[in-house]
Amino acid sequence: MMQLSVSDDSKNSEEPVYFKRYTLAVFGDSGVGKSSIVRHLVGEKYIPDHVPTVEEFYVKPITHRNRAYELQIIDTSGTYEFPAMRRIAIHKADAAVLVYSLDKPESFTKLERYMDEIESYCAERNRRIPVIIVSNKSDIPNLSEPTFVNTNGLKISACVYLEGKFKCQWLATSAKFNLNIDTLFHKMLDKLSPDKNLVRKKGTVMKCEVSQVYRTCCKT
Repeated sequence: MMQLSVSDDSKNSEEPVYFKRYTLAVFGDSGVGKSSIVRHLVGEKYIPDHVPTVEEFYVKPITHRNRAYELQIIDTSGTYEFPAMRRIAIHKADAAVLVYSLDKPESFTKLERYMDEIESYCAERNRRIPVIIVSNKSDIPNLSEPTFVNTNGLKISACVYLEGKFKCQWLATSAKFNLNIDTLFHKMLDKLSPDKNLVRKKGTVMKCEVSQVYRTCCKT
């Protein structure tokens, strides 16, 4: 006699179990591609025309080093008219991403303002959060990173400058071509939930997988 199997809907309706849940706040000027970066991560279509964001909230399950995480992502406004909303985002965040774009040089100069807000607000609460700085729109031809002159009179790249000034990692992305978007969020999860198996007993970090298109000259 043929037996019919009946699925247990109660099991299917159970909430997924995550190793950790983290809140990630994304900051940067209007038009630098913050929303496009986030939309790529959550699987939404890239929109070439810029639509200003007041604030959006996304939830993304992500598997990292064989563990299930939930990222709760706050896509903040790109205008400087909502300081209270940024403070709330910083208060909620376990980590932050600061985005500038190569076609908007002024967005680079404003990184310090965003970083100062993060550091001062976190200092009030005696806490620190990891930050990754993102150079977006690296696909645009004939555009290059700004260079600086250090105290020895030598030219240094934006990556070296930012690493020295803010002590945080730098990454080049292209939201248009989905370049390094997944890498960005996996790098952040490495900072939030470091794998002790990647660290030798002497304290030196072992090399782990790095995308060929990932350009960095800063410490990880």
